Amino acid sequence: MPAGLTKRAFLRLAGLSIAPKVLPAWLSSSLLRGDTVGQRSGSRVIIVTFGGGVRYSETFSPDGLRNIPRLAGMRPQGYFFSSCSNQGVLSHFNSTASILTGNWQRVDDFGFQPPSGPTLFEYYRKSVKAGAMDAWIVATNKSFATMGSSSDRGWGSPYGANVALPKQLLIDAVKEVVRKRPGEGVANRENVLHQLEGILSEGYEGVGWTIFKGGRDLDQHVRETLTHALMDYINGPDTPASGDELTFFIAREVMREFAPRLMLVNFWDMDVAHWGSYSLYLQAVTRTDRLTGMLWDEVQSNPHYKNNTTVLVLPELGRDGDMNAANGFLNHRSGDASCRNMWMLAMGHGISAGETDRPVHHIDVAATAAELLGVKTEGLAGQPAREIL
Repeated sequence: MPAGLTKRAFLRLAGLSIAPKVLPAWLSSSLLRGDTVGQRSGSRVIIVTFGGGVRYSETFSPDGLRNIPRLAGMRPQGYFFSSCSNQGVLSHFNSTASILTGNWQRVDDFGFQPPSGPTLFEYYRKSVKAGAMDAWIVATNKSFATMGSSSDRGWGSPYGANVALPKQLLIDAVKEVVRKRPGEGVANRENVLHQLEGILSEGYEGVGWTIFKGGRDLDQHVRETLTHALMDYINGPDTPASGDELTFFIAREVMREFAPRLMLVNFWDMDVAHWGSYSLYLQAVTRTDRLTGMLWDEVQSNPHYKNNTTVLVLPELGRDGDMNAANGFLNHRSGDASCRNMWMLAMGHGISAGETDRPVHHIDVAATAAELLGVKTEGLAGQPAREIL
């Protein structure tokens, strides 16, 4: 970092270098003139998904509350929708893409295709002329690289979100640990590498660069900023134990350094259920609950977000019921009530405590967030949740 340049100023300049790649010339010019994040008034929205899938029975059922102590404690402060339904394709990419587009999606299950219609990020950035640093996705699921913008010709990447996949950034961090810190001794480096390899391999799909490189890569300077921060984190006192902990750290770093007004944070450790271990699945549910609570704590303490931010928390989908198999929790394709019937918790600015059993749907999230942000949309099948507007 050049002498005399503060960390925040350096990050701002680094972030601006992404503008020519993803913005039209007139909007890029306005960004360079100083119309950047943190300088405009208005609300902020963070969508948190319990990715990988979780059932009602392990969360907000009477027996499931023990697995989610933070959310159970937050519920009386927020507005709880006890019936939030996913009526679309029960795959990870399509479920989250439906949340972000306000229309049920039917694209390639593994994210090789982008969403087929404009995302909330595109509506937001185009409507209010928001800059490149104002919209982010931070996801544990490596197939989400194309989630930030749609294939719609009138929208697309010029108005899309930055996508950070912390597991992919971790690969760079591992290289840095081994290459830059030989003084710590071979044994220590091997221990660090062994631990990080365990984190990388904990997802049943495996990890690689293919999908990440297939999407719209982060600007090099921004990516290096996050990679170096991650490298410091994994060598610090709070060593990460899962992919979702890495996702939380990067999400918090993005909030502190770039303060986006619209974010999706996708946790995904719960998809370990595909391994067939119920205990690991429950541990992941509790971990996601803890990290969601920590993200809420950051909202409450971060001056960019305190008193002007709405957080919407919901599972992207459920998992099969035990009536369908000996271990129903393994998968999420049966289409039964345990797969489709979810919940949503809304917290934050201007939201009064309450609860309703009025059915809402995943596609209502984009319409609701758009209203919270003051953004005009078109062609959305979803409807705003008036209870929190």
